[in-house]
Amino acid sequence: MLSCARYRVTFQALEALDLPGYLGSTLRGAFGHAFRIVACTGARGSSCPAPAQCPYHLIFETSPPPGSEALRTHEEIPRPFVIAPTDSEGPEIDQGRRLFQPGDEVAFELVLVGRAQEFLPYFIVALREVSRIGRGRQAVELRRIDALGADSNEARSVYTASENLVQGSAESITIEEGSGAPPVGPIMIDFLTQTRLKNEGRFVRTPEFQILFRRLLGRLSSLSRFHCAAPLEVDFRELIDSAGSIRLIQDDTRWTRWQRYSSRQDRRMQWEGIRGRATYEGNFAPFWKFLRFGQLIHVGHGATFGLGKYRIVES
Repeated sequence: MLSCARYRVTFQALEALDLPGYLGSTLRGAFGHAFRIVACTGARGSSCPAPAQCPYHLIFETSPPPGSEALRTHEEIPRPFVIAPTDSEGPEIDQGRRLFQPGDEVAFELVLVGRAQEFLPYFIVALREVSRIGRGRQAVELRRIDALGADSNEARSVYTASENLVQGSAESITIEEGSGAPPVGPIMIDFLTQTRLKNEGRFVRTPEFQILFRRLLGRLSSLSRFHCAAPLEVDFRELIDSAGSIRLIQDDTRWTRWQRYSSRQDRRMQWEGIRGRATYEGNFAPFWKFLRFGQLIHVGHGATFGLGKYRIVES
């Protein structure tokens, strides 16, 4: 069954930090580099001798199972984790910088999906190895990791630097848990970070519900199939067709642009997408558990490093 576990990871700045305005891509890059060194025997120049069992390949370069007819390329398979700065509801994603003083905390949420939950020890060891972030290689240190429930207010320590000991893990949250009854009236969806919803080859400027739900259902389906060992048992065509009945009655989103540096491609990339609030009206019962779970795993392109984060606001 589709499931995930949530953690809050807190680093401390050991020197003044001058970082991009949005930290998701920076944090994901630093973590990915450390994870490969820790988990993959091919990280130091040789090819990986067992990619099918290698934690790095399973997490970062998931391959379709033999004979799979769906998603045949690495690029199309979503990674089974989300790294999202915890202050993403605040500062705008723009071309600006973020400054931290020595002693300041740099925190983010880490969501592990499906089988990735089993690799928590690798994640913690890799996070311990992250000592510098950003293109300026500025010094940081892991201080603590807290397990979160479906409600972010429920936090329990699972690792502190002072004790250097892992104490348990977060409880797994399934798509069936905590969805509750759908609202009768309209709902508002607040897109907290830039959200990139592609339809017919283009990123859309208007978040029609059917487009939003199609992208969300596709992401959930892929995560379930490749990282939870079972496909979603739903009638995809019927659900997507039904989503066309949900009306967008107020669109308060705006079009945003920001740049990120891709170390893999060694170039700056400009990304565009929506941010803000949209209000919808209709019968949400068929879509409710998917929408609720989507708040944890995000939607659209760039979800791995925190884009596509949204919050449902019931009227």
